Parts: sequence; structure tokens; C-alpha cells
Amino acid sequence: MNRQAAPVGEAATWKGLVIIGGAVLVGLAVFASFGTPTTATGGSPPDTEASRTKVTVPVTVPEVTTTSMPLRDPKDVKIVVANGTSTSGGSKKVIEALKPACFAVQLPVDAIAKVKAEKRPTTTVYSTPGYEREAAQITTRLGLQTTANAALPPDLPIPKTGVPTYNVLVLVGQDLIDTPPQPLPPCESGTTGSTGAGGSTSSTRRSGTTTTKARTSSTKVGTSTTKASTTSTT
Repeated sequence: MNRQAAPVGEAATWKGLVIIGGAVLVGLAVFASFGTPTTATGGSPPDTEASRTKVTVPVTVPEVTTTSMPLRDPKDVKIVVANGTSTSGGSKKVIEALKPACFAVQLPVDAIAKVKAEKRPTTTVYSTPGYEREAAQITTRLGLQTTANAALPPDLPIPKTGVPTYNVLVLVGQDLIDTPPQPLPPCESGTTGSTGAGGSTSSTRRSGTTTTKARTSSTKVGTSTTKASTTSTT
């Protein structure tokens, strides 16, 4: 019995369906290889700007500690007052103002002739290296403007020899001659700051004299007691 051949149109239809089905399977396989988007059932979230989590890293700023050194004790600050004017004794009032505050005021000097000839209208307070803050303090306490402060220049305004050792140099101008400074408040110890040529010897001597007098007085009292005892025995 011979089979009847399928019509040509029907065979073409089946071939088309097979090709389409194969293409669909290939497409599904390719799609699966790229993963699926996030759904409500789980999976990785889509990479969008809204879904990205911003991580804030704290920045630690190191603390800066500023240590301020205290000012030197006035008795450790040696001051030379130089008369930069033509007025005789122009340093006297400035020295008298500094003494009560216990500054180690040295013997006064005269400025060199060139400086005196300039007739400086204002006073200048010069500091040696390391004594800038003490010079600024003296400037303020003398009632001067902060612009009166300056570093000691190489070309000194005073003689290079025969001058006592100093840390601060006060070059008196006409302003402190016309308006002398008021005496500074006394220091806590109550001793004067003038050392002159002999350091703080004057203060030490006064203390030693007081002690000697007290001992002498004590001896006299003892003598008096002995006499009274003798009288009582007699």
C-alpha cells in the first residue's frame, strides 16, 4: 500500500514552526545568561542611582594644642634705660616707674650722639632675642603704643662698651619727657627691682639688718629677766 505524499504547503508550514520554535529557545537561553531583574520574590536590586547606598567616612581632625609659656619673673628681666633726648636726666622718671614692679633696672646710659641729634619724638622699647614678650609687656605698662616695640638693631643706639648687661632696652623719646609714666603697681614680694651695679644686694642687706635687730632685742629681754631673778633671790 503506497503512502500519500504530504502537500507541499503543509510541509513548508511545519518547517517554519520548527525554525520559530528554535529561535524562541535560543532567545530564552541568551536572556537567562544575562540574569533577571529584581522582583518582589528576591534577587539583586537594579543598579540605579536611587538604590546605591552612600557611605559616609568620618574624618578625624587632629587637635592642635597651643602651649603659652608664662612671662619671665620681672626680677629676671634686665632693663637698661637710655636717654635719647637732649633733656638732662631724661631716664630718671622711667626708671622710677619701673622700679616698683621689681624689674632688674640697670644703671642708665646716654644714647650715642647721632641718636640724640635725631630728637626722637617717641620712645622705643627694644628686645633682645627671646625677650620679645617681656618687651611688649613693658611697652604696654609704660602706656606706649604697640608700635613702640622693636627688635634690637645691629646698629645700636647706645655705646657698645661700658653698658650693663640687658635684655630690654628702653630708648626714651620726647613723649616720656613731656608726659612721664606713672609708677607701676608694686610686685607681690614688695622688694624693689633696681639692681644698680650690685644686683639685688640692697634687698638682701635690708633683710639681714632686720634679723640682727630682732636678735639683739631678744638678748636684752633675756638680760632683764636675769636681773629680776637676782632681785627675787636677794
